[in-house]
Amino acid sequence: MWEVSICFESSKMAEYFASKINLVIKSCKGISACITLNGQNCVLVAVPKDKEEFARDFVKQKIAECILFFYKKDYIVSKLNFEKPKTTYMNVFLQTLVCFDGEADKHFIEQCLDFDDRIFVDAVVAFKLKFLKKKWEELVSLANENVMYFLSEDSLLELIKFLISNLEHRCYAVNVFSKSDCYFLCDLQGKRIDDFMLEKQGIYEDGSLLSTLVALNPEKIIVHCNKFVKDKLLRNLFSLFPNRIEICK
Repeated sequence: MWEVSICFESSKMAEYFASKINLVIKSCKGISACITLNGQNCVLVAVPKDKEEFARDFVKQKIAECILFFYKKDYIVSKLNFEKPKTTYMNVFLQTLVCFDGEADKHFIEQCLDFDDRIFVDAVVAFKLKFLKKKWEELVSLANENVMYFLSEDSLLELIKFLISNLEHRCYAVNVFSKSDCYFLCDLQGKRIDDFMLEKQGIYEDGSLLSTLVALNPEKIIVHCNKFVKDKLLRNLFSLFPNRIEICK
């Protein structure tokens, strides 16, 4: 068996990471478990030797995504030197900063992950990602220097649209379904999308839906309208993703 322990300071991060790898590790006839070991929150992974190469690459990919999901946004927010308006667009703006050059960030992180029998994720962030932190600080500096854009919703919207237009598409199309107080995202085949930026049980706020769509950045967004889809949400979708929205009634 190939075995590795991935350790996090936060139990929330460990549990979230475990939830995102369980099915794939199980499909490799392996096991994964979230435990507390010597005060650390660890996810243990074990797969048969013939699945080691695939499992290594998969675990590296998911660790990188986890770092971007949890650490990059916190780092960016901590470095902003202005009071952040509590608006939907401001949260979407922060998401665009997190996603900006995300694939390159992810590749760099994967290259920094040296597999031993144990990986301390917080130590990787602290000691091996200094180049990335400097790069993220340049993004923050641009935001701090252009604070005037945040004084007006219209100017902030234009900035967000510009940033979104420079993000890589992570998928071709996303179907948006709504049921009661929850949104679900599916691919073209109707399969529920499983992504680090998306919790399986659904999305419960319009702002979270907009931020998730920014993270996925599909070429096409198909909105299946019913009485639960609000006009305000549709206006925001058309504003943020012009020429990408398709309405299905």
